[in-house]
Amino acid sequence: MKKILLILLFAFFIKTQAQEIKSYTWDAVPIFASIPEEYKKQPAVILFDKRWVHTRINANLYGFAKFKMEHFAVKINESSEISKYNKVTADDNTTIRDTKDFHARVIKPNGDIRVLSESQIVNSDLKNVKSIVFEGVEKGDILEYYFIVKENPTSNGIEIYQKDAPVLHAEFTLTDSGSAMSRVYASGEFHYNKVKGKIFYTADNIQPLVNERSSKKFRNLVKVLYLITGSPAEMSNKKWETYFKNYIRNKPYAFSNGDVKKLVQKLDIKDKTNDEKLTILDEYIRTHFEPYAEGETINTKIKITEGNSKLARRDFVFLYKYAFDILKIPYEIIATEDRFIGDLDDEIVTFYEFTDINFYFRDLNKFISPNEVYLAYGNPSYEYQDTKAKGYNVQKKQESYVYAPVVSSDFTKIATESVLTLNPDLTKVIIDKKLSMTGYTGQMLRYSYNDLANNDEKKDLTDFAKDISIDDVDVKLLEHKAENLEFKNNYTNTPFVINSKLESVESFTEKAGNLLMVNLGKVIGNQANLYQENTRKTDIDLKYTKEYHHNIIFNIPKGYQVDHYNDLVIDKVMKYDEAKNCFFKSTVKVEGNQVIITIDEKYKAINYPKEIYQEYRKVYNASADFSKASIVLKPIKKK
Repeated sequence: MKKILLILLFAFFIKTQAQEIKSYTWDAVPIFASIPEEYKKQPAVILFDKRWVHTRINANLYGFAKFKMEHFAVKINESSEISKYNKVTADDNTTIRDTKDFHARVIKPNGDIRVLSESQIVNSDLKNVKSIVFEGVEKGDILEYYFIVKENPTSNGIEIYQKDAPVLHAEFTLTDSGSAMSRVYASGEFHYNKVKGKIFYTADNIQPLVNERSSKKFRNLVKVLYLITGSPAEMSNKKWETYFKNYIRNKPYAFSNGDVKKLVQKLDIKDKTNDEKLTILDEYIRTHFEPYAEGETINTKIKITEGNSKLARRDFVFLYKYAFDILKIPYEIIATEDRFIGDLDDEIVTFYEFTDINFYFRDLNKFISPNEVYLAYGNPSYEYQDTKAKGYNVQKKQESYVYAPVVSSDFTKIATESVLTLNPDLTKVIIDKKLSMTGYTGQMLRYSYNDLANNDEKKDLTDFAKDISIDDVDVKLLEHKAENLEFKNNYTNTPFVINSKLESVESFTEKAGNLLMVNLGKVIGNQANLYQENTRKTDIDLKYTKEYHHNIIFNIPKGYQVDHYNDLVIDKVMKYDEAKNCFFKSTVKVEGNQVIITIDEKYKAINYPKEIYQEYRKVYNASADFSKASIVLKPIKKK
């Protein structure tokens, strides 16, 4: 009898939790917070954005379901914003099973409330999903709606609250019942609340979204991420040690451990040092296998010792792992997360979508990223620099931490040597240019060039060579030749080189009376700038440290001499930490009938705090200033 009573009470509890979200409603007469003075001139202001997710998992009682409620209100201050907010679809994802409730209304400036009728809430193009259109919306109106949908449970979710308009109040609630377990990961703007046993998260006065160059855009968003498992045991299995142990128990799709033994024997590397073994193995894998494109069918029967094949992402990991085990090379399997997205949780695996599996060799302090097709054994993928990875030593069967370092700027260098000659009528420029690239840039562009070279469409390769030789300048590529194309060059950081001959289509020259102005700065290509971004809300985060070195030789046309070249001389240095500074310096000298320009530009850090943005901005803009600069020539006076 007691057992039956407990079951009935448990069932009642589960049903009550689910009913609570399904019975959500709004106030008959809404009360909205006053809009702060700083937001009154904003085109639209989101008055509140409330969301509630409830997951119910119980196979024996009410099954599996997720309920989601969203309650939203926005004030329209400018007519231009109406089209952004007057069409609403009830959570248009692919897991919707039913729209349980949907209400919408318009609150006029005079307080008049106009509730949309049920006939105005219609089925969308997606099955089981309803939508509305607010009609007759005017400047000054408040649009308010809420909906409740029933979905299939998902293992995680992301709720992004930051939008183009400021948000006065944001709220998120996550509840569960039955065997479900959940966790919330809220960005720093949110505060934890517990009222009468109910836990929820709130954030006030969220600033409008600003799209800033070189920013951790996703990481910086005001958002909530949540994790859901079907049982406490499933949550426990997400602990890092358990996760790694379960991961390495997986099997590859297309080969066995015995197949990898044959491959290792074929490579004949048993007498090499571990560093040499890893280099040879990595080069073989990189040059003989490529990943499947999304949607391609996986071939489960391939011979990894013969010819070229495609592999699934997981198979790349296990091809390396099996080889390391056979060769008895000490390694740690590590989980990393892109620093532009977030940080790994210290305790558990949160989002598989954000977690990448790599390898670390502690004795050598080197990395292998199995699924970064362009990147050679050695340095970590640039996304993981300056992050802490979770590791697992397979031989010692213990967890570890791995810090992925910031790679020095002298690893990635972009260097050019350009010779410019005007044609006889002084209207066009012929440019002979050598472009050399090492490090991350060199490896990525070497891979891209080879990939395009293997395609039938040769125009794509020509366009690629032209674009990287002189970006966003209208020129004709007369000829080009690439050097050091083999993947093996990545291990010695040998530069990927493109020699090109280009002819200008757009003008490089302009006459002013008897003076001739030649836009020599254009030879470095069109440069991005921060001219319009006067202020900064987030830190500056670069992909990787790097250096630019340019050498430009301009042949002065017959009958002319240099009048001045002041605009081409630029010297900008960041006033910050000497070890992390960035700078741009160009010098000019005249030797005989040639003008010789040298440029050195360097970024020694991948992060600069927003407080020194103006120092960073002046250096970053220097290359754009140079690209617009000209040398002024004047006719040589006849004796």
